[in-house]
Amino acid sequence: MTSSPSGSAPPPGRDTALPLAAAIVPEAALSPSGRAEIRGFLVAAYAPRFSAIFSLYDFWGGPAEARVILRDDRGAIAAHLGFSLRTIAVGEAPVRVAGVGAVATAPTQRGRGAGRAIFAALARHLAATDAAFALLECRDAVVPFYARCGFGRSVRTVTAVDPETGLTDVSTSNLMTMPLAGVPFPPGDVDLRGMRW
Repeated sequence: MTSSPSGSAPPPGRDTALPLAAAIVPEAALSPSGRAEIRGFLVAAYAPRFSAIFSLYDFWGGPAEARVILRDDRGAIAAHLGFSLRTIAVGEAPVRVAGVGAVATAPTQRGRGAGRAIFAALARHLAATDAAFALLECRDAVVPFYARCGFGRSVRTVTAVDPETGLTDVSTSNLMTMPLAGVPFPPGDVDLRGMRW
């Protein structure tokens, strides 16, 4: 997901702010038509790089336990993310996190605060849970966006289960963490103890 560079003007005819509130939608509340809507949104938002994956799945890896969905004034999805709580290992320490995935903003909504709005809603929701951090992995190109949303970056070795093969995958990636409990993310390699989000 990308957003306009700080200080740049929005495209002509577009408001600079998206005023609607994001909703937390539990996974069990998603209907088949709701899942199809999310798939269509993710195909468009991730085109062309990950369109094939999201034409089949409304979330990759996971599983998600809830979604944060922001809609525009016409009711269309403007921004989306999925998340679930899990205890992972960082070094030797157990750490409770909300793993985040399928983060996307509609191309027509980028630069209007939609991405920041879904992360603000996520942080409010997670304040009532035992998660110490929101956590995600990302490409270099979107590190600045996540930093603007309150995430810090570190490069870590991450162990996870590949969702296609079920085998263990070890890689080095941009690990982005948002503190929720006022403590820094601990040092050490990361074992997600399951699939990536």
